[in-house]
Amino acid sequence: MPRTKKPFRKRNGRQSGEVRRHDIIEAAWDIIRRGGVSGLTTRSLSQAVGIAQPTLFLHFGTKSHVLIALVDTIEQRLREGLKELDLQGLSPLERLKTVIRFHLRFIERQPGIPRLLFSEELQSGDPKLRDRMNRMVKGFLEFLTGLLAAAQAAGEVRRDIQPEEHACLLIAAVQGLAFRWILSNRRFDLAAQSETIIAAMIEGWAAREAVSGTGRRVRA
Repeated sequence: MPRTKKPFRKRNGRQSGEVRRHDIIEAAWDIIRRGGVSGLTTRSLSQAVGIAQPTLFLHFGTKSHVLIALVDTIEQRLREGLKELDLQGLSPLERLKTVIRFHLRFIERQPGIPRLLFSEELQSGDPKLRDRMNRMVKGFLEFLTGLLAAAQAAGEVRRDIQPEEHACLLIAAVQGLAFRWILSNRRFDLAAQSETIIAAMIEGWAAREAVSGTGRRVRA
């Protein structure tokens, strides 16, 4: 069964600005996980944290500011998680597979992410929110493109592969799988599906040995 985050619990007493901001962000994730982005309002958020709305506005002026902070949190936690992966001893292609597995585990631990990604607020809401999400996705695209290019340079991936285009395909596959997971009410193991993506896509891009005109085996 996929793991879910425990419901947010209010803190008692006076809190520092940094701690209070953290509480607001965690409460926002909990609301989105349970009811989607449409369920996140300044009223529901202030009630979840146990503060008055004017106090909430001291930290985040609008709902859009909260959502942008959530994207910042996603990017920060992704970077921290990637740093913890033991990638140095792996080949470029194995690094790519490891990153895809990690990414789906990351989404599974935070089901609010696909709800935010496919929300109406992101599609037609504040352009600043859309631009912030786009910058994060672009950064991940560049990271995957670099891994594919390195795998290609190492002879692990076919020479006809276009690293950036195929990195886009990987992101689309991950997002599509996450969307289906949310629609199914998280009824299947999302992280386990990473092996399907790896088998269907990444392993299909691997270089194959071919016999040259001189009889030598070469990578194609």
